[in-house]
Amino acid sequence: MDDSLKKKIIESLKKQLPEANEERLKTVLELILLEIESYNTCGNEISWEKLQGAVTEVLYQSMKNELDNIVSSVRRGDTTISYASKSGEIKGLLAGYDDLIKRIIGCGGLEFF
Repeated sequence: MDDSLKKKIIESLKKQLPEANEERLKTVLELILLEIESYNTCGNEISWEKLQGAVTEVLYQSMKNELDNIVSSVRRGDTTISYASKSGEIKGLLAGYDDLIKRIIGCGGLEFF
């Protein structure tokens, strides 16, 4: 993905999540792109313009989950244990889009006969 498209995605996310750190957005975006590139087992050229919406959505969900730490509590008798739970790892968030990504790349997607 070229830098202009990355910048466009980062700027879009900064408007949607103004409290997000720009450096963190860039780092998570790079992780998402790396994961998508790992789907390209046949070495085809990736059409990042077609994948821009999916990449933006996964980045948004990932950052939203990171910013919204959910505090869960477990009560045992007279003791309550609270902990912050994080969900939405990048790989899990991409799982809903993996077949779409593979079909756009042209490697290993579902084929209909």
